[in-house]
Amino acid sequence: MLEPLAWVHPREREHTAVYRAYMFGPFRVFRGDEALGQRSQRREKAQLLLKCFLLNPGQPRSIDELIELAFPAAAPDKATSSFHVAMHCLRRMLEPDLRPGEESSYVRRSTNNFYRFEADDQWWTDTAEVDRLFDQGRISDNHGDAQRACFYYGQVVGHMNRRLLEDDDAQQQWLTPYRRRYQSLQREALLRLVQIHGERGQVDESLEYAHQMLVDDPYNELAIITIVEADLAHGRLAHARHRLATFLDALTHDLGIAPSPDFLRLKARARQDLTHSPCGEVHRELAATSSRAG
Repeated sequence: MLEPLAWVHPREREHTAVYRAYMFGPFRVFRGDEALGQRSQRREKAQLLLKCFLLNPGQPRSIDELIELAFPAAAPDKATSSFHVAMHCLRRMLEPDLRPGEESSYVRRSTNNFYRFEADDQWWTDTAEVDRLFDQGRISDNHGDAQRACFYYGQVVGHMNRRLLEDDDAQQQWLTPYRRRYQSLQREALLRLVQIHGERGQVDESLEYAHQMLVDDPYNELAIITIVEADLAHGRLAHARHRLATFLDALTHDLGIAPSPDFLRLKARARQDLTHSPCGEVHRELAATSSRAG
């Protein structure tokens, strides 16, 4: 749990760090204003190792695991030699003033051929920031501070508007568990943003995040119910009925599952043109159902 006295605004941490690494979208690393890692085969392998380290800060990785990641098709002797060249390149890329034989400040090797990356307070990465922001959002949420919870959850969603290492499709297999993990954080943050704003009667904000939820999860009932509620409140009865029918068809034919009682009640309301159910009450009813479905 973070100490209250250590709080600084998220943007301040990013802008004051010596090293900044961006993992959502294309991979980018900066030392000050300098972009690190010009394109070459050697530097690309060094960057691949750096990506693995940054996704696992402080966690030891064996030389065999790192060689398998960076040089899976090479002969053993060639792979080992190429790995050491890439590690040398990585150390020099991060710290060009290292003297021969001097230990890196960040890439550490143990006596049993394990490597780990020590990211100190000079480093900022958007992945670590998302983890921290999500934890802060959950703490605020648990304490009943809806305003701060929405701020932190919104920051999480803002950082994750692009796919994790989106240019690395060739390395998709090793990235799969990391992509799934951050996708799960994004979905949970969006879920709580829709629910909290809906409970507070902040329809525009709730709608914004509901539409974002549908982009990632087109079968999300909370999102479609939020949008249909707004349609009904604004007298867009035809739109509401069309959305409900389309969603129900997709839910039953694509997934083979039945809609929830909340969805069926809303469908009945739309059929009867009852357009004045309080939005906050609906979201409170849906909160428990959505939590179980998630």
